[in-house]
Amino acid sequence: MAKTNWGTAFVKNLKANGWVEVNGLILPQNKLTEEQSSTLTTSGAKNKQSRSKGLKTGWIDDGRNLKNKAKQTDPFILLVKQELGLEVWPEFYFSTERLYRIDYAIPVDQNGKVLKIAIEQEGGIWLKGNSGHSSGTGIKRDMEKNNLLQSLGWRLIRRQPSEMMSLETLLLIPDINY
Repeated sequence: MAKTNWGTAFVKNLKANGWVEVNGLILPQNKLTEEQSSTLTTSGAKNKQSRSKGLKTGWIDDGRNLKNKAKQTDPFILLVKQELGLEVWPEFYFSTERLYRIDYAIPVDQNGKVLKIAIEQEGGIWLKGNSGHSSGTGIKRDMEKNNLLQSLGWRLIRRQPSEMMSLETLLLIPDINY
């Protein structure tokens, strides 16, 4: 006898009895607000192309990047926004082939001009041992990542954690008015 997923069967039963899916929630149709009705998803199967959180593009519409941008704000992100007026994306996935992430990315400015600036915070550079980025495997992985970044048109800025909140780091970010 095949094992059934009771959750899937339960949701299917609810939909068969007039409930609808809105943004991943199952709601009774008579309780929908006007806004929810306009974004109604009546299909039982999820359409990943129509939901941005399912996209994996390696760009600003990638669901992983949107999620990271929404949940993370730190002093460096705030500094760049305040001083340069640029949006910084933390933990930015820049490739669909590999799960490489950039610590901080500035993919576009407010006018839609593509910048492709990658900023890596190089922590643990003084540690010895076989862990993290200082091992042979870690150094090799970082080299592959950096080469892929550059082949995709990114400009890479590498900084130590103690240098992140500095004027020198801000000056490394190219002038967007050229």
